[in-house]
Amino acid sequence: MDKHIYKVKVQQDHLSKVANSTPDKALAELIWNGLDADATRVDVTFTKGDLGTKEIVVRDNGTGFSIDKAESFFSLLGGSWKFRKSKTNSGRYLHGKEGKGRFKAFSLGRYVEWKVCCKPDSGEAAEPFLLAALADSMNEFSIEKINSNDESSSQGVSVTISELYRESNIFDPKTAISKLLPIFSLYLRNYSGITISIAGITLDSRDAIRKLHTENLDKVTYSGKEHKVTLEIIEWNDLSNKELWYCSANEFPIEKYHRDVRGVGDFGFTAYLKSELLDILNGENKIGLGDLEPHLKNITESAIKSIKEYFSQRALEEGQEKIRKWKSENVYPFTNKPATPVEVAERQVFDIVAVNLSENIPSLEQADKQSKAFQLRMLRHAVENSPEDLQTVITEVLNLPKQKIEQLSDLLRDVSLAGVISASKLVADRLKFLTGLEFLLFEQDAKKNLKERSQLHRIITENTWLFGHEFSVSVDDQSLTEVLRKHREKKGIDIPIDEPVRRIDGSRGIVDLMLSRAIPSTHEDEIEHLVIELKAPKVKIGESECSQIKSYAFAVTHDERFTSLSATWNFWVISNEMDDYARLESNQDGRARGIIYQSSKDGIKSTIWIKTWSQIVRENKYRLKFIRDKLNYSINREDAISHLRETYAQFTKGVIVDESHIEPKIVT
Repeated sequence: MDKHIYKVKVQQDHLSKVANSTPDKALAELIWNGLDADATRVDVTFTKGDLGTKEIVVRDNGTGFSIDKAESFFSLLGGSWKFRKSKTNSGRYLHGKEGKGRFKAFSLGRYVEWKVCCKPDSGEAAEPFLLAALADSMNEFSIEKINSNDESSSQGVSVTISELYRESNIFDPKTAISKLLPIFSLYLRNYSGITISIAGITLDSRDAIRKLHTENLDKVTYSGKEHKVTLEIIEWNDLSNKELWYCSANEFPIEKYHRDVRGVGDFGFTAYLKSELLDILNGENKIGLGDLEPHLKNITESAIKSIKEYFSQRALEEGQEKIRKWKSENVYPFTNKPATPVEVAERQVFDIVAVNLSENIPSLEQADKQSKAFQLRMLRHAVENSPEDLQTVITEVLNLPKQKIEQLSDLLRDVSLAGVISASKLVADRLKFLTGLEFLLFEQDAKKNLKERSQLHRIITENTWLFGHEFSVSVDDQSLTEVLRKHREKKGIDIPIDEPVRRIDGSRGIVDLMLSRAIPSTHEDEIEHLVIELKAPKVKIGESECSQIKSYAFAVTHDERFTSLSATWNFWVISNEMDDYARLESNQDGRARGIIYQSSKDGIKSTIWIKTWSQIVRENKYRLKFIRDKLNYSINREDAISHLRETYAQFTKGVIVDESHIEPKIVT
């Protein structure tokens, strides 16, 4: 038979889009084509040349197709014979439906040929034939009969791709197996007697699987119909994959989730999310929308949450033997059983992190009992205080490999564990404190009775975290002279203080609060001070209040005893509201909002700010937002007020009204 040229009834540019694919997806499509033709064996081989891989061959022993049908199969994009069927002749479910998969071969190489041998139903001898096309003109292909020989007369299809575009890691058998085994593992499990080999190595899911886990997720309603959703997790022995696949109800992988699932430690796995809903979304071309499709986003988040919970439990199982050993040595830092959900979560994270650290720090296991017990107690302290402390221990103290740091950091960012740990008493109390403070400052009955010095001042003094991390109280309701003494003490320099510090008008000033902290820098003696003037909530910040805070700042910048000790000074005046004068002062061109004065000379950097309580509370809520989000922590206002009254009873007497008069409200 002479060679015949046929045209594909679609434009070349559209075919190029259809053919576009990653190497692993293209190779998978060619294997699926063989399996959909009832092949019991599919072999993939890579032929090496001087410059790397020069040819890929995918051969199957399926039914193939006759030369009479070749034109219709290849000249039409879509309209696949599979569209009208759901199963092969032998009863296997079909993977493909659209008639596009064969064009994916052109994403691997420029020239593709199909050697086809299909035995007719009449029992006559098969006549093999060859189809071929170039990527440059894949909208036309040639068909010609070829001479029979032992190879060409064997039933099936042999696809050869040559003039490869680039050397891909998929041409490495080990990489190819790691990418293809997760795609075909469910199929190989469901249909016995099928062999897929890559460069002579058989894809064997049975030997590769370490553990299996299946669970039903919440059903999803879409277009008025309820759909079941199932998650199956295959834990691998040797593969490092951490992937999630969207699958049809018949367990065919449709699309891989675009990110690896992190925060699961060293476990290698493939998770399969299976539902008829995914068939529907795929048919509507919505799978590729990812998080933009709300139903897909919801079931994906649910699946990832379940995956992380499963591997958290697996990590605990793996570490139980080591933990039992620590207990027998009396170095395990917990003696009692956890009594609350928070303690359970803390114990779980401790166990996971401790086991991981012991695997990566041989000296921990080699240490004597006393040293080992101390190190484990230090780790427990970090877990119970906050994930931030634990991050510091892991990154700065233990000197772990970068990959292990990332894995443990992912674990600590995980909603289901670190989120619960963040619900520890410290964090919960701070959230309650903010809500209670808002009540004191903004509720009419409370704020009109709140006294500045004896109540508000005392409460704020015990919660300096409101103004930033690492601040500590240096001066509490004392003179500017005491401010100088504390500044001298912080700098570690002895200068004589034989005269009091005075404001420019000659008067002595009493500072409500001065907070101090070291500034991270190349100089160990860099100090930052924050001087705070508190006003009762009913007092508006105006010209008088601005002048007062400026007088403190100018006293510092004009006293030579301060200028001899370099530092950064911030001065805040705080109340609920400001008048028009203060508002104009705090909104000046070239300065951040809130700054009314700024200077830098003689080693002293000073900035004067007007702050409102609503701004400070809002900034703190933002600072704690990541914890609140992870906890989904809703605070009942009645609980918050009770917490404030119980904790600061001596400072809130006569301010907080009886809770029976408070309208219930949830503050989120």
